[in-house]
Amino acid sequence: MKFESVTIKDIAKALNLSTSTVSRALRGSYEISDETQKQVLEYAEKINYRPNPIALSLKEQRAAPSA
Repeated sequence: MKFESVTIKDIAKALNLSTSTVSRALRGSYEISDETQKQVLEYAEKINYRPNPIALSLKEQRAAPSA
């Protein structure tokens, strides 16, 4: 049985929003209206969206300072 994870792109497509809007809504950005944020969060919960832990770890890594 293959596990299909839901991505931000899937949420964006379903709600007819851009991926950046969905990302900002999931992070609670002030740039997104309360209505849009509520819509995204409710849909994400409905479909059991979970951030990809590998993607999160890549995002949180910092580049080594250049010499």
